[in-house]
Amino acid sequence: MTAHLLVLDEVGRWLILRTTRDRDRWQLPGGRAHHGESPAAAATREAREETGLSLHVERLITVAWVPAGNTGRRDRIAFVFSTRTVRWQDLRAITLQTSEVDAWQLAPAHRATAQLHPLIAERLTEAELHGPGHYIDQDPGSIRERTVMP
Repeated sequence: MTAHLLVLDEVGRWLILRTTRDRDRWQLPGGRAHHGESPAAAATREAREETGLSLHVERLITVAWVPAGNTGRRDRIAFVFSTRTVRWQDLRAITLQTSEVDAWQLAPAHRATAQLHPLIAERLTEAELHGPGHYIDQDPGSIRERTVMP
């Protein structure tokens, strides 16, 4: 199970993080849940570990079933939650967990979507079309890689 937070600033830009595993790939704060950990607790913990920010789940945005397919990974349920709006004071306090992420940025939704992992981008696009709380079945094999926009 994975859980991520969609973090917005006061003008609606998304907080995205660049992973150290793939420097062309950006993610929302979040990651894998520990055994026995709820999705909300996992999203909160991962966001704190990756950014140093104390952010808590406010609302479910989307849930997706992601079968392993040919990815070599395991089947999983993926949650995306919203959290409070961050202010400039919060952003000044960001401390990255450099073993996992090496950069952060605020990006307008259209640019963030283009930079995010294609499966996360699809979840957020579907949620925008169908409203929060939307469920989707995802097929990792059908998602084409998106070109990262500068």
